Amino acid sequence: MTETTKLRKFIVSTFSLNGFTIQERACAYLVQQLEPLESKEDCDQWLDKIVDYMRVSSTNDENIVTYELLSKALKFCCNLQILNDEDILHVTPAYKLPRYRYCPTTKKFQRIKSEISMFGDAQSKISQYVDRYTVIRQRMARIKTTTDGTLNQPLTIGDKIRDVDYLLSSGACRKFDLSSKSNSILLLGILVQLKEGGRHYLEDPTGAIPLDISATDFQKGYFTENCCVLAEGRYCSDRRVFFVTNMALPPCERSEISKIYFGESNNFSENNDLNLKSCNPKLLEYEKSKNRMIVFVSDVFLDDPKVLRKFHTLLSSFNDLAPVAIVMMGDFLSCHIPSHAYAQQLKTHLTQLGHFLHDNTPILCKYTMFVLLSGPGDRYSGAAGASILPRPLIPEFLTEEFRRLVPRCVFTTNPCRMQYCTQQIHIIRTDGLMKKTANYDIRHGLTDRKKSTTVTESDDDIIKNYIKTLESQSHLITVPLDVCPTYWPLASHSLSLYPMPDVVCIADSNAPEYSTAGSNDSNSCGSKISSSSGCIFFNPSSFSKNKYTFSVYITAQRQIEDSNLPDDEYDANSTLMDSEDAVGNRRKVN
Repeated sequence: MTETTKLRKFIVSTFSLNGFTIQERACAYLVQQLEPLESKEDCDQWLDKIVDYMRVSSTNDENIVTYELLSKALKFCCNLQILNDEDILHVTPAYKLPRYRYCPTTKKFQRIKSEISMFGDAQSKISQYVDRYTVIRQRMARIKTTTDGTLNQPLTIGDKIRDVDYLLSSGACRKFDLSSKSNSILLLGILVQLKEGGRHYLEDPTGAIPLDISATDFQKGYFTENCCVLAEGRYCSDRRVFFVTNMALPPCERSEISKIYFGESNNFSENNDLNLKSCNPKLLEYEKSKNRMIVFVSDVFLDDPKVLRKFHTLLSSFNDLAPVAIVMMGDFLSCHIPSHAYAQQLKTHLTQLGHFLHDNTPILCKYTMFVLLSGPGDRYSGAAGASILPRPLIPEFLTEEFRRLVPRCVFTTNPCRMQYCTQQIHIIRTDGLMKKTANYDIRHGLTDRKKSTTVTESDDDIIKNYIKTLESQSHLITVPLDVCPTYWPLASHSLSLYPMPDVVCIADSNAPEYSTAGSNDSNSCGSKISSSSGCIFFNPSSFSKNKYTFSVYITAQRQIEDSNLPDDEYDANSTLMDSEDAVGNRRKVN
């Protein structure tokens, strides 16, 4: 048997073992390309790269390796040695994110390829909650409990969960005894109010059941309507009410574990090539060797002269050591601008900012990516759509001059996703979301919703409970739709936190400044809160309203540095850089 024949059989068997069938023309072409390789190890490495590409290729639906697909795969594998700007930093708007749905039958996440519209039907409203429930339910199947099962094997929470329709069967119709702790039932469902009167129901895909939470022991976190919870208690068949003794939020899961079960699909971009390149060792090497920065600034009032001077100082000071990106989040104009003049004023001030960057910060314009997303007070699209998430990007006719002056810029939706090398970052700009989540906890009651929760809870406690709620729900919005409206077809995937990203930026001007990342600077401001999922949550606060505060994310160290500019007279010679190697230190104006 010749070496060519052996190589051909090896190629066919390799693809077959991975579930692919290679066509004759493609096999002959691949043999021709791999024959010059001297060692078998090199041949194995190239075949592994090609197979990895086939697995995530959206064009390979029938698992058939054609000549055209193989040529594309070889070209992609050759380009892995070259890093371009899109590989290092990539921003994806909400409407371009891929959609996945968990299938309980196959126990896999399946890609949804149907067209999507911002204005969905009633089924899309239901689907967003069903998708959220199924994601949490499959997550519970992996979290072990202390109770031993058969053959001393530990049970999972998923093994103990019962569906709502189980309560209507004979298995749950035992003698009711609220004080008894034996034979308690564990349910997983979404808190809803199906009827007027204040009674809450627990709903899952099999049905809904009324709850009695008068004697419930609530665990940490916020329990709002439309929130998925674990409820433990006893069912009274006579009254058809589930008496809850304990209620808790579902435990979160670290992203390393979630990604194993999520598979090799890319949930950050429709471009599957970017997903493969994110695993490129060269990207990881670049990420560790280059100690780059990403600057987050929120509420930049371009029509306020004092705020604009401070922002110019910030930009000029970073010109010597250009960050990889500067994320500018709205509002871009103060609230006193009338609605009919808002669009023209926004265009004028963005153009003026573009001229300043072009004339005074040439290094930033050359090496830094400017990412701009609107805030809740930006009324360029009218007041009606200002509070609905995801918010569309700023129209092109308002930004065309800024794009011409600053070519390295991206106008994106709110929220959006950013990928720097191998790190995934979620960004959302909203106001009052933390306070709404705390105030709409079902324990407060209807009459106490408008009362401030800070009377009984400190800022640190509110932040801890808020982050715990987001981690458990794997979603950015946990309040009812009438409190924070969303576009139903886009809400399920654009606001999802599954698998958990590396960094989540929640820019909330009404919330205190905080960060879950550790800091080497003992003088840094803001609350240091822990995160059980390993994800970094932080709030850069408001640049215009909170003493010119901004946040710097140190990519190699994965740390957040919260800084602010002193409220003094503008000094043209001031700088934010204490030295050329000031990366990772706090930035101050001299």
